[in-house]
Amino acid sequence: MRMLPFSAFMLSLLSQSLYAAGTVTVHRTDSGETLKIQNAQRLSDVVSQPALAHSWWPGAVIGVTGKTRDQQARHQQLLARLASLAAQESGDDAAAIRQLQQQMAALKVTDRQFVDLDPDMLRVRTATNKPLAGDYTLWTGKMPGYITLYGLVSGAGNRPFTPGKSVAEYLDETALLSGAERSYAWVIYPDGRVQKAPVAYWNKRHVEPMPGSAILVGFSERLFSSAYDDLNAQLVDSLTHRIPQ
Repeated sequence: MRMLPFSAFMLSLLSQSLYAAGTVTVHRTDSGETLKIQNAQRLSDVVSQPALAHSWWPGAVIGVTGKTRDQQARHQQLLARLASLAAQESGDDAAAIRQLQQQMAALKVTDRQFVDLDPDMLRVRTATNKPLAGDYTLWTGKMPGYITLYGLVSGAGNRPFTPGKSVAEYLDETALLSGAERSYAWVIYPDGRVQKAPVAYWNKRHVEPMPGSAILVGFSERLFSSAYDDLNAQLVDSLTHRIPQ
């Protein structure tokens, strides 16, 4: 086999890197529109598109299209685990778990990439301006006017966002179901960050969710077998990978 000279080999690699680019399918959550961006070299090539000028980037989600099935499989494992747990319990405990399973079954997830999509940050902090190669899917839209309650709560779903309102105050407006954790809740922010918020009378701390945040009331470790200790972590994982509404 004929070998390329070293200089030609390096030139070949450079040429490949120069032509590596991504194709991004964009779903506008506010209008329902879909558009495609071709030959995007870096994240900045995507977020600088004029058609996306009014996007609320803290709530945008970008995922690798070909890896979405992996995250969906993990989500299906969570659903199966909830179904199994509900079958082992009875009464109020079983009813609460089935309700949670229904919430999670309605959730759509993707292989979210935890990257900064804010155009100003990408311009200032060039290290965050990641190169793109392959196929991606981006969900973006306007800032929502709600937060969403998930978990072992009565009447889970969207609640109007109120500036200055704490996680504990949102939960004061709903009832907790059997088996719920009463001392802490998880806040999953639109950008994928997660914070454990103390919400009981003895440890309450003022934690404010952003618009578009999810508030999760998980399982109390005191009431369920240690076999399910990491179930809350699985719930949080699916919520961090959820596709925006």
